[in-house]
Amino acid sequence: MTTQDPPRFDTHQTDSAHLVLREKIPFCHPGYREPRNTLLVLPRVDPATTSLFGIHHRTALVACQIIANNAFETGHFTLDKDGQQRVDVAPDGQYPVVPSFRDWEFLRARIPGPWSQIPIEFPPAMGRCAVTNFSICLEDAHLIPKEEAIWYTRNGMNLYGEDLGDIDGSSNLVPLRSDIHKCFDNRWLAIVPKVTGTEVATTTTSSPQYVTHIFSSRASEYWPTYHNTRVQCLKTHSPPYIFARFAWTVLLHVKPFITSGDSRHIIRLHVSSDAEGTRMEQKAEFPSGAELKNSYGGERSKNATPRKRSAVGSTADDGNFIEAGDSSDSSVDGTSGMI
Repeated sequence: MTTQDPPRFDTHQTDSAHLVLREKIPFCHPGYREPRNTLLVLPRVDPATTSLFGIHHRTALVACQIIANNAFETGHFTLDKDGQQRVDVAPDGQYPVVPSFRDWEFLRARIPGPWSQIPIEFPPAMGRCAVTNFSICLEDAHLIPKEEAIWYTRNGMNLYGEDLGDIDGSSNLVPLRSDIHKCFDNRWLAIVPKVTGTEVATTTTSSPQYVTHIFSSRASEYWPTYHNTRVQCLKTHSPPYIFARFAWTVLLHVKPFITSGDSRHIIRLHVSSDAEGTRMEQKAEFPSGAELKNSYGGERSKNATPRKRSAVGSTADDGNFIEAGDSSDSSVDGTSGMI
């Protein structure tokens, strides 16, 4: 007895090469000279026209405002260093930048819209990935990573969740398929609000929605399918944790600027203890390039994370941290951006 020949076996094709080959968009600090003034470099993931790609304006703007120490009221993009060609004029001089997530301060009252205005429409779905809707290979991903437990406590993040609001609380968790979880923890992918019907072409309404945003060309194979995908299974109290996670993702990208060997104007967190308890204060400083490399470099570090110091009152990381970047649980087009 004979049977028909089996169907042709094909390999799965993706359009990832297009993302890898696109020139990235640099966002530059107007207070420093080229070419050592690049604060942030992001891939062109959002279509501007049928043939041109850029990046979602609000996502890029808020990222740069976070780096500029939460400059949500004053930070803007310009096409030139002098701030004359405004994209929406940048502050003059070497305004300070935040060198690491652990130096960054979470300010709930200043979270920019629409980050603080999006209602959570999706009821919690049991046993499904929030991005892919798969029911297999699921893991609970922390929005604020477990290795940032001290930052979590210092910034009072327990106030925004349900029940005790600890770092393992449900408001700080989102179910993800294991590979998506890895991309999330590698900072290749973030959750951001975008307006549907314009920036997210798969829906017809005009209200903001939480969607995925590819932050690295290393996730190029995920871009055709999982960029601008609506994120489900979020909890009502999750938005503050989503915004903090976005800052955690963004502030990795400032490391090359901080550790380039040049002196930089930065905002650094100082922690000291006395009889009245722990005191935290952010101070503007001009460390030398060598000091910045020593404090925020490190051959193995994947993040611009301050190293522990012995002096009381200096930038301190109490206790031993898991190395940042390890798994925590298991359109501007054709221009440089200035803020």
